[in-house]
Amino acid sequence: MNQAPRNVAPSVLSLTLVGIQFVLIGGIALTGPLWPSGWGLRGMLAVGGVIGLRAIQVMGLRQVKVFPEVASQGSLIVLGPYRWVRHPMYTSVLLVTLAWVLGSPLSYRVMLWMGLIMTLMVKLRYEERLLMERFPEYEAYRRQTKRLIPFVW
Repeated sequence: MNQAPRNVAPSVLSLTLVGIQFVLIGGIALTGPLWPSGWGLRGMLAVGGVIGLRAIQVMGLRQVKVFPEVASQGSLIVLGPYRWVRHPMYTSVLLVTLAWVLGSPLSYRVMLWMGLIMTLMVKLRYEERLLMERFPEYEAYRRQTKRLIPFVW
């Protein structure tokens, strides 16, 4: 008897990390302009947005989720922005929020952004552990592809 693939429920760690992530993003978004002045920051915002949208397009809406758990019907994506970095959606979030912070660089907003970096790093490490368990080929992909910044890190 064939059963439909079931989705994996998010762990307490995932729920906590995603909750913190959204609080920090909301704190940044609600305390300054969403459209920063200056073409450089607007460019950063646009690049971050394009990276995120392209990552979603390549992954497909059925696989997009905010929790690190790997869906049972999920597949390993290594095309599009995923051939340059393993976590382009995290790159996108960090670029967009950095543009917002630099548009109004108050100390508490910088602290929120630094908290976001730390939260996403914990989430990223947890997600990578889950991906390695689910996809044997992930280790080779991980060795040849940078985490967040192409050619750098």
